[in-house]
Amino acid sequence: MSQPTRVGIIGLGQRGLQHLSALWKLQSEGVVKIAALIDAFEDNLNEAKIQEYVDGFQIDGIHTATDFGATLAEQSLDAIYFALPPGVHKGEIIQAANAGVHIFAEKPMSLYLNEAIDMGRAIKENGVISTVGFQQRYDARYEAVQEFLADKQPVMSTSIVNGSLEGHSTKHTKTETLGGPANRVWTANYEWSGATVVEGGIHQTDLMRYWFGDIAWVEASYVHRDAADVVDGGDNPYAYSVRYGFACGCIANLILSRLRRTYYSDGYESVLWTHGHLKFEGNDVVAYYYDGPYPPAETPSVESVRHTLPTGPRVDPTEQISRSFLKAIETGDSGQLRSTFASSMNSLAAVLGANVSDQLNGERVYLSDLLTDAKYDRYRQKPSNR
Repeated sequence: MSQPTRVGIIGLGQRGLQHLSALWKLQSEGVVKIAALIDAFEDNLNEAKIQEYVDGFQIDGIHTATDFGATLAEQSLDAIYFALPPGVHKGEIIQAANAGVHIFAEKPMSLYLNEAIDMGRAIKENGVISTVGFQQRYDARYEAVQEFLADKQPVMSTSIVNGSLEGHSTKHTKTETLGGPANRVWTANYEWSGATVVEGGIHQTDLMRYWFGDIAWVEASYVHRDAADVVDGGDNPYAYSVRYGFACGCIANLILSRLRRTYYSDGYESVLWTHGHLKFEGNDVVAYYYDGPYPPAETPSVESVRHTLPTGPRVDPTEQISRSFLKAIETGDSGQLRSTFASSMNSLAAVLGANVSDQLNGERVYLSDLLTDAKYDRYRQKPSNR
């Protein structure tokens, strides 16, 4: 039997702890060995604190450090999970790739396209296996949609997510010491999160890509927050309207909100193909279509055109994406991965392109141009103060 994959995690905040919890379970199965935990803030590495989030966790035998470079040099790691706020990367992914270490990068991989392009180049040149944390591709309901649409021509999708600004949980990065929000809720702050479309809407965007293929262009308009309504750095826009054009010919609408004082969230998801309508009803995925002789002698009843899609057993998507990543490392075959770093660049470019479109008064931004055209140079660059 092969030795378990030795992994490290950099960033023991909300998402890093979720990965640690899944990996702790996989370690009990002998699939993985948690070898190193790295966080810029030493108290995030405290065993008692981690135990609040990871049942049964013990630090025994795990290397902990605040210095990523030294840990990379001193520890023999096969893979590293990067769960850092997207705007604070300092070349760690590139260092790991250059050292031949496999990469699990949380989304969004960066707030700056040039930085993400450099990461992808290092991953490719060093031949390391990589994935990005789009775990929803491993959710049984979303798998069912992907399988159902495989032989159909989608024409339009609409995803609506209404959220409250207070719905963001307190984070673990001490942003107050780094020029960020005093309350540490960096996901509500534009400079730190890249706006809600980037920080959160990238999940809905990537699901659309899972179902329809790559995005060719984006148009977007936001309703920006009044300066008088900014509290604790929570300055992300009130509302976002984003329209995507896919290479397959379909269009998609992504509508998001982050309102203050509502304390309520809800949403809606709809997919249309040439001869039907699919949506989520509670825990069910339901497709409405007629499959009898056409035209029918009588108008079919709603019950006769309502089809609940079969779905597999509910699983923890965070655990499943780790299983897939570790299996790819074990076999040396990344073909089973549903979101490699290279393929995920289209999702990142789409949400960052939405920001660019909004800044250009809703101009249509073609992603191929966004990645290469001199016109967009300033939008791709990482600011010198970051």
